[in-house]
Amino acid sequence: MADDFSPTAVVATLEHGRSVLIPSSKRHSILVLVLAFVIGIGLLAFFVFIVTATLQDGRTWWLIVANLRIWALVVGIVGCLVVAPIAVVVQMGRRESLVLSPAGVALARHGEVLPGTLLPWHDIAAVVFEQAVRRGPKALAYILTEDATRRRRGRSLNPRQLVKGGFVLSHRRLYPVLAAAHARFAPRIHGRR
Repeated sequence: MADDFSPTAVVATLEHGRSVLIPSSKRHSILVLVLAFVIGIGLLAFFVFIVTATLQDGRTWWLIVANLRIWALVVGIVGCLVVAPIAVVVQMGRRESLVLSPAGVALARHGEVLPGTLLPWHDIAAVVFEQAVRRGPKALAYILTEDATRRRRGRSLNPRQLVKGGFVLSHRRLYPVLAAAHARFAPRIHGRR
């Protein structure tokens, strides 16, 4: 199963006892990098325009230095042109993947499952793809069972655990895969099949 991430193919692979590795997306990382550069260049051009216009009007440097909007632009420029590229390079170097197995779902780095990241299917009450907040974008999340919420997060916290993004499958395409795997393997673990 090289690139077939359809729900039926994934469930069939899991039923044979093999794991399915959903790698991180290089295209997503490059898109974030390009977007950060475009925004950073735009902020830099706006910064240069404001500084030159202020100086041409005969105002002092102190007026520029004391302006909080200028500092906000500087933070944005540094974030987009320095911090974002470093973060994208680090993320691409980690090569994180989502690993689906008959036991549950976990995160892997360089093909090896990270310790403590396995979330068993029986700890997931449901997989949802819905708006987490009113008027917000749709988000993919696991709704943990009451016992799993107490074990993992404490008593008073929300049982919703958001699924990390940036994989070759977008959240919209990943949802049916996770929902099908959960529907197939959670009942087996609970002993209902």
